[in-house]
Amino acid sequence: MRGAATVLAAGLAWTAVPAPAAARPTAAPESMRVLSWNIFHGGKDAELGGAENLPRVIDQLVDIAPDVFFSIETYGSAEDIRTALSARAGKGRYTAVRVTSGSSDNLWVFTRYTVVTTFPKPTGNAVSDFNIGGARVQLPSGRKVNLFDTWLSYTNPWIGDMIDTNAHDLQAGRTPRYTRQQVAAAEAGAQLPQIRDVVHRQVPAMLGGNTDPVLLAGDFNTVPAVDWNGRWAHCADHFGMSYELRTTEVLADAGFRDTYREANPDVCAAPGRTWSPQPEHASLITPDRIDFIFAKGAPVQVRGSYTVDERLPQHEPGRFYSDHAAVVTDLVVS
Repeated sequence: MRGAATVLAAGLAWTAVPAPAAARPTAAPESMRVLSWNIFHGGKDAELGGAENLPRVIDQLVDIAPDVFFSIETYGSAEDIRTALSARAGKGRYTAVRVTSGSSDNLWVFTRYTVVTTFPKPTGNAVSDFNIGGARVQLPSGRKVNLFDTWLSYTNPWIGDMIDTNAHDLQAGRTPRYTRQQVAAAEAGAQLPQIRDVVHRQVPAMLGGNTDPVLLAGDFNTVPAVDWNGRWAHCADHFGMSYELRTTEVLADAGFRDTYREANPDVCAAPGRTWSPQPEHASLITPDRIDFIFAKGAPVQVRGSYTVDERLPQHEPGRFYSDHAAVVTDLVVS
């Protein structure tokens, strides 16, 4: 029966009002664990044990058991990673999405979710698929999320080394070697124009008008602007320094949230250093957080975020498995 109906019975007219339509069930919020990690030469760097190191890298991946893994410097290890996650992470079969084409397969996205589409390659000259790309996935509830894996160029002199050199100078009572303007200019030489192209041109083109939530993660080779503004100059490992950096601010201005900093708002207490766990970098006295997981879209809420830079207990003592710490963020998608 569509709408109200008038029925005649025993000479009386009455109107039947349809029962209200049943409310459409609302899918429960879904938890999502996201990992971003530069695994360093495919997890097989010679100084870390070569091919013998990859099984340890894989053990770490299985222990984290990410729903989405943004991999950087994958370099020939994708199938080993996909097979191990599928067999051992306890979350079913994983799909491996290759982002970087050609012989140098830098970026891959591994996920237990259904891949709906992979994004087209970047256009123009500012970045290539060595720097950005990804896929749209569908969660068990039917919700969709866009995933972008990212790598920004390394520059020489490198911004992290410049800041650390200044810290050593201040600690020793010397005038800092680099001016604030020189540090900002170093970032503006590579990372800043690349992220502007990624955020303002490549991501919108790849999305093609899609409005589902976005996760954008990877190795940015620069430090977060918010951590190094004047508000946090008092941190013990900042030595009174502050810098006007812009790369991560481009993302913030576009509505992206730095999930690690959202979960750990005190920069002094939780700097989140990801460069570098290796002993040869022990002389660094400033915290370089250069690996990120950004989220955009109100349906995505941050429950926690942390870094991983120590070997698993079952492995013998030794170096960490990569020159980068891993970043893990636990999200809820509603």
